[in-house]
Amino acid sequence: MITVDCRGLLCPKPLIETRKAIKSAKTGDKIRVELDNDTSCKNVLQFLKDNAIAVEQRTESNVFIVEFMVPASFAPATPAEDYCEVSIKSPQSNEYIVVLDSNVLGDGDISLGEILMKGFLNTLPELDTLPTEIICYNGGVKLAQIGSDTAQALIKISSMGVKVSVCGTCVDFFGLKNMLAIGNISNMLYIAGKLTSGVRVVKP
Repeated sequence: MITVDCRGLLCPKPLIETRKAIKSAKTGDKIRVELDNDTSCKNVLQFLKDNAIAVEQRTESNVFIVEFMVPASFAPATPAEDYCEVSIKSPQSNEYIVVLDSNVLGDGDISLGEILMKGFLNTLPELDTLPTEIICYNGGVKLAQIGSDTAQALIKISSMGVKVSVCGTCVDFFGLKNMLAIGNISNMLYIAGKLTSGVRVVKP
């Protein structure tokens, strides 16, 4: 099964990613699209319906799951962007993602930076509005290392519904491939898409 993770993405990105997955797959392949926005889910469903693709739709832990088989013929007449009627978030939206590119917080003393980072991650669960995702790259992937206090904090945040993503290239660079306690391995295409999706980015 091909999984298209569109959680945290604003329209038309989920539609574009779904269309891209269909075009790159083979006839008969099964595709699973994951979304966390009701409007985006409805737009994807309408897009598939208009292209005569039968779907199965359900909700799991506040995530909309759309599954379907790749048809033998796929030539959408309507651009994906045309399905985006009301899914653009207003400037007042509280949705945000947190980006961590180091295992320390701030410049200066490293030991102090480690303490501050630990404090930041342990404080996040206490906020009224949690981020939709935490993205770790460069030295930030070290925060997810097995046995660390920060990894435990990330596990707790993840259990509250926050997605934790780590840069695969960075994980390989630091030799942490088999030493991660938490985190979905991602690539720069995914990270760049998230950072340019229109969602507010917080970089402490």
